[in-house]
Amino acid sequence: MIMKRLLTTDNKRSIRKAFKDNALFRVINAAYKEFETQMETLQFSPEEIFINCFIGFDKILKNRDEVDEITVRMWNDTYCELRDDAEDISRDYTKNELETATSCIVYTIVACMIASEDWNIMKHTESLMCQIEEHTNLNNITLPFEEHIDNALVEYLQHYIKSSKYISERINNPKNYEDPINHVRKPKDRLNAKENIKKRLEFMNGVMPDGETPIMQPAQFRQMIEAVEYLIENNVVKILEEKIHTRMPIADLRYTFYLVYQNGGKIINRQLWIDFLGATFSQMQNNKASLPNHFSDIPNNYDKYIKHNKKK
Repeated sequence: MIMKRLLTTDNKRSIRKAFKDNALFRVINAAYKEFETQMETLQFSPEEIFINCFIGFDKILKNRDEVDEITVRMWNDTYCELRDDAEDISRDYTKNELETATSCIVYTIVACMIASEDWNIMKHTESLMCQIEEHTNLNNITLPFEEHIDNALVEYLQHYIKSSKYISERINNPKNYEDPINHVRKPKDRLNAKENIKKRLEFMNGVMPDGETPIMQPAQFRQMIEAVEYLIENNVVKILEEKIHTRMPIADLRYTFYLVYQNGGKIINRQLWIDFLGATFSQMQNNKASLPNHFSDIPNNYDKYIKHNKKK
């Protein structure tokens, strides 16, 4: 049975709900959402790119001895099946729109293949890139995606490949939509995490160990909490126009967010908390490279903040 490549409105809604926390879905949505409106007749959505990516990528993972044959036909097979599905359900399209949709799918598969770190798979990506370039402007397809790649995406795909659990096997029925790696979080889980983390960070609205100097300005404390809540709600680091400044030493600030991660913050993966530190605080701008290796390092006399802010 050939899996349907075009989705109903209900299918899309179910996918958004089931895969909200999926790192690949977030990148696809950020990169290609505006393509949906640009394709005025086809209206090909990020949800459809996501599903079609796994139709192709899972086929590669399950048939590693046939990767050469699969990839040689990948672009044309995807295009023809999209076209046939569109005609079957009377969804209008133009040739250019179908080509764009196909290229978005195939390039997403390329990104997944690179993340596999399996040379027998990776060596076929050049062929797929050539296929894309034959039909579309390569930069138009690749650059939006590459702008949103983060460490969480690579981490997710590595876990996905090792799991041998395939999303394409779970999408024939909306009731079975499920991410085999990250189960969707309930709104209550996110609300509880936000409340617990805000309590843990409340001391930063207090003073330094001298008992007088504010750790940070109240307005920036509120901005920090808003950025934390945005991260928890969306699994995306909010990029601020101006970085937040605190008077805490780098080691103390870093360890504060390690404790946040360990105590109620695991609803967000470790790397995203590290990315948050690097993107949010001014004193971290020259220390981003050291964050992953020193995230959990315990500073001397860290409890000095708590002693001076008990009333907080």
